[in-house]
Amino acid sequence: MIPTDVAPLVEALRDGAKLALGGNFVGFYLRGSLALGDFNPVTSDVDVLVVTEQPVTEAQFAALDEFHRRLPARDNPYHRHYEVTYVDRAAIRRFRPEERVHPTIGSDWPFHRSPHRDNFTLERWTVRERGVVVVGPDPKELIDPITPEDIRDAVVSELRARVDGWAGGEPWPEWLAPRLYQAFEVETICRALYTLNVGQLPTKPQAVAWSLGALVAPWRSLVHWSQVYREDKTIDPGKIAEVASFARWAADSHGYGAAEPLL
Repeated sequence: MIPTDVAPLVEALRDGAKLALGGNFVGFYLRGSLALGDFNPVTSDVDVLVVTEQPVTEAQFAALDEFHRRLPARDNPYHRHYEVTYVDRAAIRRFRPEERVHPTIGSDWPFHRSPHRDNFTLERWTVRERGVVVVGPDPKELIDPITPEDIRDAVVSELRARVDGWAGGEPWPEWLAPRLYQAFEVETICRALYTLNVGQLPTKPQAVAWSLGALVAPWRSLVHWSQVYREDKTIDPGKIAEVASFARWAADSHGYGAAEPLL
């Protein structure tokens, strides 16, 4: 069920996409926390996948860009807290490496065409297996089955991306300074570790609960910290180094560096 206060945004995004895309519109699906069942009204975004028949044309891109520029002016608390990706029918089916540049917008980035990393495999799985169909065909008709090996490879790739990016060492990125973003990264790493050890894609609360019982110190205390500050917007980089160490340890534990026991 779509939360009552989220429904107006979902309807606006659906109607705007249909108007801008015209006959190229295929379907509109909720993914992320709204699909998995762990939506948090304070910290969660409204995550959407729009499937098109053909790749978005330049004229359609311009119409979507104008629509998204107007949307934040509307009176809804989530009109600046959403993420939409527009993917054509052929690309969403298997999402091969050459099929990964698509229009997207999020709360932290403007509307543009962007490459999507391997972690979008997890989003495709979520839509296929748990997605909320707002309008369109059954997502199983659009997305081929995603194997446990595909999911594991995507999770390991995402851990590696963190090590190669912000978790590799100072200087730390500015976006990570608020406590809630550090907590978000801790929860994301917990979710990755759960998936790699249990073989299922969990909600973040499930992953956190598992991590509190399964991880060794000092990571348990870091997970505890993340739950205290997951809604705290205070600028405080004090935990970034520890969060980065957690990311490197998680990646190392799965073949990216020096192996050490996980639990």
